[in-house]
Amino acid sequence: MKSKQTISLAVASMMAAGLLAGCGASASSTAFSAASSVASSVAASEVASSAASKAQATVEFAVTAADGSVSSVLLNVTDGEKLSTALAEAGIISQEEADAGFVTTVNGETADYDKDQAWWCLTDATGEMTTVGVADIALHDGDSYAFVYTK
Repeated sequence: MKSKQTISLAVASMMAAGLLAGCGASASSTAFSAASSVASSVAASEVASSAASKAQATVEFAVTAADGSVSSVLLNVTDGEKLSTALAEAGIISQEEADAGFVTTVNGETADYDKDQAWWCLTDATGEMTTVGVADIALHDGDSYAFVYTK
């Protein structure tokens, strides 16, 4: 892990019944708010202690697993850093998938479309599917993204 990026983890597990009806459905603002509340004090201290010369950004990333559980991670990154790089450094996706820009395994859980039409949907803070992949998203302070296991 690069020393320029401090990763703060604050995991909030909750059942996501009704959280997302499927990819492209609006995400519950309650889920993002709950995850943000759990992690905000950690993020505040991490951001306050950062004296790096490069602009720092705090980004929230949530993962909704196949069983409906949701985990949220706050990433402290350099402003403009690619989402794929931040996720690989946090161990959420592999470096190989980050380099390829095509994600099939998130937090160790694989979505196999050929087997059962499962895939990882990348959404923005509003719950809408992004129009680009993880390798094309430049991160900025306050951004929120999510991977949602989708069938």
